[in-house]
Amino acid sequence: MSSACPRPAKLLASLLRCPVKAKRTGNAPPPHSTFGFQVRSDRDKFVIFLDVKHFSPEDLTVKVQDDFVEIHGKHNERQDDHGYISREFHRRYRLPSNVDQSALSCSLSADGMLTFSGPKIQTGLDATHERAIPVAREEKPSSAPSS
Repeated sequence: MSSACPRPAKLLASLLRCPVKAKRTGNAPPPHSTFGFQVRSDRDKFVIFLDVKHFSPEDLTVKVQDDFVEIHGKHNERQDDHGYISREFHRRYRLPSNVDQSALSCSLSADGMLTFSGPKIQTGLDATHERAIPVAREEKPSSAPSS
């Protein structure tokens, strides 16, 4: 008896051998990962793009502690097309030592792209305390490359 659908073990093995690849568009640099985030650090600016389309600003916490930015998202159980789901994630990124921590900003685009950024200065500020970074909602889609 032949089946059009491969057996689960065979399907899983083939998926593990075939990594997902993101297509580059225009002059955008390749992302550091194809799993919904990108980190850019150039001479003047440090930026993190994070796809959080399943979270509202109320579900997100962004804070800076010492030389790390911590991004946490959590939403309670809710119904979707397949049943009920709850989600939670934690991301932690080291800030470059020359990022101006007093000028950090964070926004959430209408299409669910969180953008955390800060300008770079010649001498980094020496932060030894925790500080919350508010998430502002934007009404327009992000300009970050899709993954």
